[in-house]
Amino acid sequence: MTKHTLPENIASTPVELQALSKSKAQLVASLGQSKRRRKLGLFLCEGHKCVSDLLQWGQRFEVEFLVATSDYIGAHREALERSGCEVYVVTASEMSRISALSTPSEVLAVVRMDRSAAVQDAEQPLPKGLYLLLDGVQDPGNLGTIIRTAHWFGIKKIFASHDTVDIYNPKTVQSTMGSLGAVSVRYTDLQTLVERNPGLPLVGLQLDGQDIFQAQLPREGALICMGSEGHGLSEPIKTRLSLSLTIPAADAADHPESLNVAIATAITLAQFCK
Repeated sequence: MTKHTLPENIASTPVELQALSKSKAQLVASLGQSKRRRKLGLFLCEGHKCVSDLLQWGQRFEVEFLVATSDYIGAHREALERSGCEVYVVTASEMSRISALSTPSEVLAVVRMDRSAAVQDAEQPLPKGLYLLLDGVQDPGNLGTIIRTAHWFGIKKIFASHDTVDIYNPKTVQSTMGSLGAVSVRYTDLQTLVERNPGLPLVGLQLDGQDIFQAQLPREGALICMGSEGHGLSEPIKTRLSLSLTIPAADAADHPESLNVAIATAITLAQFCK
């Protein structure tokens, strides 16, 4: 591949820099589509923090290559050298054409999906502990925020129904703010997971549940299930609940229809982890 003509401020960077070819640009742009991500086993990670944090999780994620502007490369010479990644330099306008974000960053990474994500944990009983279940969560931003929140509260495993949004959606990855590598997300049949773990009570949020601030919460472990933004928990999950909880509004006569699922998850985990 032809070497890129580099600006003076990065010409001495000890990283092999190349111009982004048309085929590589098309590859990056195509990863905004779920089918292409799954077919290629690749996803996009965009933004300074997301890329730098993801590079720390090399045991789970392998970075194929980086694409960055000359300004970013000039400011991160040492980090790029340590990464050992192939780096392609682009202009800001070139980045805007391939980015999946409405406001492109100065750097993006093309990353291999976590191979261990294909393991079906629902096949084996889980050890005691807190686990987060997502039942049909649809918004990629909400999913990313939930992953970040789980990381904050030390929840290492999330189990998602098959109709939950793709964790490798660019907006999801962006919303995790680097926590994607710290929390394992598995797509599986939630009913099977619950049935194979009778020793872990299934807890879910519903409008007619017990006040979460007054209820006696299980402390040795639980499966905490959050429902979809529009429909809440699915019927098969509702029928298996050991404990139904609600987050009460300050004014029972004057409140919105529901809380955002990511906010509700944060409040719930805070109560269980206090």
